[in-house]
Amino acid sequence: MNEISPQSESTPSMHELSLLKIASWSNKACPVNDTSIRASVPALQRGLVWEPQQVEMLWDSILRGFPIGALVICKRVDEQELVHDDKITHHLLDGQQRCNAISLGFKDTFKAPKQAAGEFVEDSILWLDLNPEWDANSTRNYLTRITTLAHPWGYRQDDDAKRMKTQCIRNALEAAEHKNLAACDYRRPKPVELWPHIAKAPIPLAWLMNASLKNEAEFWRSVRGRIDASVAYKWIEPILKFLADTKPKAVKQRRFVYRGIQHAAKAQIIALEAPEEILEASRQEVSLGTEEEDISNIEHLFQRLNRLGTRLDGEELAYSMIKAYWPKIAPEVNEIAAGLMPQSRLFSLAVRAALSANEHKGLPGVVGVSALRNMVKNKPDKCMVKNKPDKCNLIHKYIKENLKPACDQVSDWLRYSEDKEAGLLPVHVTSIAQGSPELYLLLLTFADRTPAGSDTDWEPLLPGLATALHWFAKDKGKVTNRIYLACHEELSLKNIKRGISNAIEAEEMCSLHAPLEVDEFIQIPDKDLAAWNWGHLIEGDKEEVGMAEREKSWRGFLNFVGNRELLLYVQRAFIAERFPEYDPARRDLWEEHNRPWDFDHILAHKYFYNHKRDNTYMAVCAQWGNTIGNLRAWAFEDNRSDQYVPANCKIGENEMLLDASFVEAEEIPVFSSGDDVCKNEASARKFIEICRCRLLRIYKRWYSDSGIAQLFPPEQKQ
Repeated sequence: MNEISPQSESTPSMHELSLLKIASWSNKACPVNDTSIRASVPALQRGLVWEPQQVEMLWDSILRGFPIGALVICKRVDEQELVHDDKITHHLLDGQQRCNAISLGFKDTFKAPKQAAGEFVEDSILWLDLNPEWDANSTRNYLTRITTLAHPWGYRQDDDAKRMKTQCIRNALEAAEHKNLAACDYRRPKPVELWPHIAKAPIPLAWLMNASLKNEAEFWRSVRGRIDASVAYKWIEPILKFLADTKPKAVKQRRFVYRGIQHAAKAQIIALEAPEEILEASRQEVSLGTEEEDISNIEHLFQRLNRLGTRLDGEELAYSMIKAYWPKIAPEVNEIAAGLMPQSRLFSLAVRAALSANEHKGLPGVVGVSALRNMVKNKPDKCMVKNKPDKCNLIHKYIKENLKPACDQVSDWLRYSEDKEAGLLPVHVTSIAQGSPELYLLLLTFADRTPAGSDTDWEPLLPGLATALHWFAKDKGKVTNRIYLACHEELSLKNIKRGISNAIEAEEMCSLHAPLEVDEFIQIPDKDLAAWNWGHLIEGDKEEVGMAEREKSWRGFLNFVGNRELLLYVQRAFIAERFPEYDPARRDLWEEHNRPWDFDHILAHKYFYNHKRDNTYMAVCAQWGNTIGNLRAWAFEDNRSDQYVPANCKIGENEMLLDASFVEAEEIPVFSSGDDVCKNEASARKFIEICRCRLLRIYKRWYSDSGIAQLFPPEQKQ
C-alpha cells in the first residue's frame, strides 16, 4: 500500500487500497498483512441497498480496469463502534455499498462455515461466466452474475439484470432436478444449490480472485486445484470442458479472463481520509454551547455524502443520526427489528412509544430529524429537567428497557402459531408496521400497560383489531387516537369497542359488515349481466333514496374484494408451512417478484383478457376474475410456470392442494371453464357465482377466525 502524504494538516490524506485489502475488512478469509488501515462501518451508516445490477456492473468495470471512485474514511471514533475491535483504525463514511460488492467477489461461499442444519450461511454468490453468450444489447466485457436468496437461478444477462422469464426459471430448476414445484413440501433452493441459468461455464468469482497470479499457467493450475476440491457440483463439468478446450477461441478467452483478474488484483482504490478537524465541535455546536460533542461534523459530512449517492429516506436519516450520538443502542434495535420490520421504522416507533408516556391528547406524531437531533445531542444520563428525565432520557431508557419486551408482547398477541391459529403471518405484522405505523404504535402502548402474564378479554381479539384497522381505516391516525384516548383511563374491551364505534360514526373508518350482510348486498343481476360492474351495487337504480347511505356504508368497505393480505390470512397455515424462512423485514425481499410466493389466477388471466371476438362477458368476468375470489397464493416459480394450466390439472382432486389453495372440490370444474366464460352467459354466470361464493367464504373465515365480530357494536353483528 502506498500512502500519499497530505500537503497540509487540513487537507484530506489519500490512501491507495487494493481490493483484497478492502475485502479483508469484512472477510476474515482474506489474508492481508498490512494493518495500517482497517475500516469498519460506523454506527451512523445505513444498511445495504444496492441492486444486483449494480454489483454485476461494478465488477465488470473492475475487471476491465475502469476506476470506480474514491472512498471516504475518517479516524476511528470509539463511540461509533458497533462491535469493539482494537484492530479497527478508521470508519467508512462513503463507499459502503461498493465495499460490500468488492467483498462479495472474494467470498468463497462453497468453503464457508455451515449452519447447524447443514445449510450455507451466505445468501448471495457472485459468479463469472468463463465462456459467455452475450446479449445483443450488453455493454459488458465480463459477464459477472449474482445469485441471491430471492433469485437463486440468477438474473437476466443484459445490463439491467432484471428478473428472468418464467420459462428460464423453470428450466433452471429442472436442470438442478427441482421438478415437483406443486408439491406442498417444495422449498425454493438456496443459492448454493443452483447456479446462474444460461451461463455456459459459471465459476464463483472468488475461485479466480483467490488463485495464484504468478503467471497464466500457474493461475489456471491454481483454479483447477480449487475445482478438484469441489467436483460434486453439477456446474463443474462445463468449467472443466472449457479449461480443456485447445481451440484458439477458448485459449484466447482464457487469456482474456486472466487479464481481467490481473486488472482486479492490481486495482487501487483511493480512500480519502477526512481531516482530524472533523472530530472538533462544529461552529453550530460552539454557538449553542454544546461543544463537548465531537460527532456533529461527521454527521454533517455523512448527510452531504448521502445526497450524492443512494439517498436515505427521513426515517433512515433519523436513525443514522441517532446512531451517531448513541451508537450503543444500534445493536439492540437491530436485533429486535430482525424479522419484524426495518430498523429505522422500529426506531421511529420506539421514539414515539417512549414519548407517549407523557401524552394525554393522543399518540405522539413522527419526530423529525431536526427535532430529534435537538433531543439527543446531550448524553442521556445528563438529561434532566426539574429533576425529571427529559425526552432524551425517556427515549434512551425506553429503547434499553422497554422496547424488546413490548415488541415480543405484540408479536405474541398477533403472530400465527400452532397454539394461536387465529394469528397473523409475519408478513402481515411487517405490513402493519410499514403501512399502519400508528396502529403498531398503539399496540406497543397496550403492551407497555399490560403486566406480563395478565389475563384479559381483549388480547385474543387483537389479530382482528389489527387487520380491521389496517385494512378498513380511512384515517389510521385518527382511528388509533380515538382508541388510545378511549382507553386512556382503562384498557378494556369495552373502551376499545367505544373507540372503534366513535371512529366509524365520524367516518374515519369504514363500516364493518357481518358476512350475512355482505352476502345480501353483493348480488348478481338476473339480466344484463354483461353490463354489470361493482359501482352498480352502490348506485342501485340510481335514485337518490338510499344511495347516500350505501355510499357511506359500502364504498370503502368493498375494497376488500381485492385485498391480497386477506387472502394470505385464510391461507396462513399453508404459507407458514411452505415458506417458513421468508423474512418480510428484508427490503430486498419486499417486491412481489422477490417473495417466494405469487398470486395465481385459478382461472387463468388469459381467459378473460384481450379477447377480440366472442367477448360479450369478458369485462364482467375480468372484474370478478381479478378479485381474491379467483386468486390463491402459490409458490412463485410454480405459478409462473403454469399460467395456462387449467385448475383441474394444477389442483384437481388433490385434497392437500385444495386445502392449501382454499378451494372446494366442486368449484374446480367451473374454475376450469376456459374461454367459455367470455362468450357463454351460462358459463360466465357460473364463474362469477363461484368467485362470489369463494370471496364470501374468504371474508367469513377472517371474520370468524379473527374474532372481529366481538369488537364491533351489536347492531352490526350477525
